[in-house]
Amino acid sequence: MKRMIALVVAGSVLAAALCQAQTAPAMTLTKMDEAKQKDWLARWDKFISGVDKDYRTCDTAQDGEIAWLVTPVMEGFYNGYRATHDTRYVDMAVDWADSLIKRAVMEPDGCLGWPGQWGRTKIINAGSGVDNLNEYNTDSFISDAMVFRPIVLLAREMTTNPALKEKYGAKGESYLKLAEQLYEKWVKRGGWREIEDGGMISVVLPFGMDEANRKWIGFDTRNDPGHGFSHPDNQANEVARWMLAMWDVTGKPEYKDRAERWFKVQKSRMTPRSDGTYEIWNYWQPAGPWDYKTDHTPKHWIGVHPNDEYYGLDTAAIVAAYEHGLVFTQADIARLIATAKSTWTGSDPSAPAAGMAVWVQPGDGTAEAVNACFPNSRTSEPISTGRGSLRGTIVSVEWDAAAGKGNIVVQPKDAGAPQMTVATDKNTKVQVLRMWPDLAPYDVEIQKNFEATQRTDNWSGLAIVPYYFMLQSKLAGK
Repeated sequence: MKRMIALVVAGSVLAAALCQAQTAPAMTLTKMDEAKQKDWLARWDKFISGVDKDYRTCDTAQDGEIAWLVTPVMEGFYNGYRATHDTRYVDMAVDWADSLIKRAVMEPDGCLGWPGQWGRTKIINAGSGVDNLNEYNTDSFISDAMVFRPIVLLAREMTTNPALKEKYGAKGESYLKLAEQLYEKWVKRGGWREIEDGGMISVVLPFGMDEANRKWIGFDTRNDPGHGFSHPDNQANEVARWMLAMWDVTGKPEYKDRAERWFKVQKSRMTPRSDGTYEIWNYWQPAGPWDYKTDHTPKHWIGVHPNDEYYGLDTAAIVAAYEHGLVFTQADIARLIATAKSTWTGSDPSAPAAGMAVWVQPGDGTAEAVNACFPNSRTSEPISTGRGSLRGTIVSVEWDAAAGKGNIVVQPKDAGAPQMTVATDKNTKVQVLRMWPDLAPYDVEIQKNFEATQRTDNWSGLAIVPYYFMLQSKLAGK
C-alpha cells in the first residue's frame, strides 16, 4: 500500500506572488532529453488514466484513507494539467473532487467531514493507543489538509485562467469556499497548538463520533491537559503545505503565519553536523505536555524512522518553504543536498556500501530492489516488508563491470542466521533512499539519479513525474 502510496481573486494572487518573491532559489535544473520526456509522459498518462478508471478511491475512501489513497492522484491531475495544459486532467480532477465532496457528512458541530474507521490511521493517530481512537469514528485533519492542497491549487487555475474560467470558474470558487470552511473547522476544534519560542504544531485530537456520526465522544474534553497527540513531522509538514497553498491562492496572512511557525519548529529539530550535513532528525518527538502519558513517558517512540518516504515528505515541505521565502535559506538547501548524498559510495548514487542496513525484495532470482537505509537508525521495525524479503546488513559488495553482474552479501537481522548472497545484474534497481526527488532541481547529481531511476508507471510517479514535467516546461519557457 505504501508503494501505492511521497502551487482567486486577482489581487490576492498578486499579493501572494509578491510575498513569494522574497527569495530567488538557485536552481541547477537542466533540460531533460526530449525523447525520454516524451516516453515518460506517454507511460505516465497511461498509468494515471488507468487509475482514474479502475482505482477510484475517491468513491470510497474515508478518514485517513483520503490522505494517502486519494491525494497522490489529485496531485497527479493538477501537476499533469500544469505541465501539459491538457484540460482532460482538469476534467478528471473535477470528477474525483466532486465524488469525494458529495460524500461529506454533516458532523455534530455543523462542519463537513469524512469520518470513518481505518485501522492504520487509528494506530498513527493514537500514537501508542492511549487515546482509544480505535473505538469510534474519527474525522481526519491530515486528510483534509493533504487532499485539499491540490484541489485549492487547481481552483486557482479554474478561477483565474481564461482557458478554464468560463467552464469551471464557479466550481473553483466552491472548492475554495469549502477549503476555507475546513480550515475554520480545525481552528475551532483546536487543531493547532502553541509551543515554546513562538512555534506552532498541528495535532490529532482524541474525539470522535458514534457510528451514525450524530453524537460526539470525547469532544468536550479534547483540549484538556494531557489530551491530544502532535503530528509526526511529515504530517505536520503536509498541513503546512496546505497552508502555503491557501496563502498562495488567497493572500491571507493567517495561512502564511501557521505555516511559518511550524517551519521554525521543523528547522529547530534539524541539527547541523560539522561535515556540512544534517543529522537525520526524529520522525516524531514531543512538542508539549499533551504528548506524554500520565506516567510521564512519551506517547510514541522517539527516533529516526527506517522508512525514508517520510523524510521525502519533510524535504518537499522544506523546499516549498524555501521557495516561499520562509525560514529555510539557500544554505539550508545546500546542507540538505549534502545530507541526501551522504550515504552514497564514491559519489555513485547507485552503489550500496558495506555496513548499510538493507531491505532486499527478491524477484525472479535477482534483487528487485535494494534499499540502503539509514546506518544510524534507532527505531522500531516498520510494517512487514512482504513475503520473501530479506532484511539485514551489507557485509560486502562485489561487482563485475565487464560482465554487468555481481553479488551483495547480507547478514540477516538474526545474528545467528547464515549470511546470504543476493545476485544482482544490470537490471537490478539499487535505490539510495535519501534520493529525495524535490531536491532534483537544485543538484545536478540528484537530478541525474532521479531521471535514471524514477518510474513513471507506478504510484510513486503519479504526482512527482508531472511535477517534474512542469519544471521542465518552465525551463523551456512554455
